[in-house]
Amino acid sequence: MSTETDNFLAEMVPKQLAADGAIHDGDAGPRLALWSENEPLTLFGASLSGSGRAELEPMFQNVASWFSHSDSFDLEIIAAGVSGDLAYTVGYEHTTTTVEGTPRKYSLRVTHVYRRENGAWRIVHRHADFPTGEASVSLPPGRSDPMRGERPAMGKETEAFLAEILPKQRDMTVALHKGDVTARIALWSHTDPTTLFGAHISGVGWNDLEPKFRQEARRFEGATGFEFEVVAAGASESLAYIVGLEHSLAVVDGVPADYTMRTTHVYRREDGDWRIVHRHSDLIPVQRPR
Repeated sequence: MSTETDNFLAEMVPKQLAADGAIHDGDAGPRLALWSENEPLTLFGASLSGSGRAELEPMFQNVASWFSHSDSFDLEIIAAGVSGDLAYTVGYEHTTTTVEGTPRKYSLRVTHVYRRENGAWRIVHRHADFPTGEASVSLPPGRSDPMRGERPAMGKETEAFLAEILPKQRDMTVALHKGDVTARIALWSHTDPTTLFGAHISGVGWNDLEPKFRQEARRFEGATGFEFEVVAAGASESLAYIVGLEHSLAVVDGVPADYTMRTTHVYRREDGDWRIVHRHSDLIPVQRPR
């Protein structure tokens, strides 16, 4: 990682460790202090979803009420990047705490996006879910329905990024759902760090990801419908992100499927072209088999 990224992590990781340790002990204050008060703000949580400070603040207070007697919390960073006034981290949160009176130990896959505001880094997006193939821990229910509504304007730099990349991202996904991985291979960066927290597979590094992408494409036999709904986005210099919902009609493993995925993509500009360096996706919780 670059010196800029190392400095960012040295500043932010201790703050996140303290804030998340506190929320697992019933105190949402430190987490609220780390989050921006400026839109867009989005949460794709392990048990709930939301957007905007007015919605997220009472959500975090509610989440804190679930927990008590935090025994341990650790944040394992596997990838990170900084450019201009945007940054991101990818990692795992390992937690031992008490959830509504019951001792629990679990891990979450987490993606965070940060924006620098008046010289201070603030969290603007969190995507968290249970690792692929691991049993989930029962958490109290919250709002988990897809977030809908007209997307507000997001600034000239971000709008220019979206105008360029959204058609490519859509074509890439439609082709994948027809079994063709070529566009995905082309749109992803081949320069590490690259990371995937997928709904069915995860991976770190391009040498790990490329064969997994080719294997994943073989699961699909046809796409009959696809819509990508942008919930939030941002761009600064050579880093950008998109938070959205993928609404898909496809044939998966020989079976017609109608499903919605929560997705977070992080892009890095390389030699003038935007390339995906991270994807985090999961079925919206209400669709997850119980």
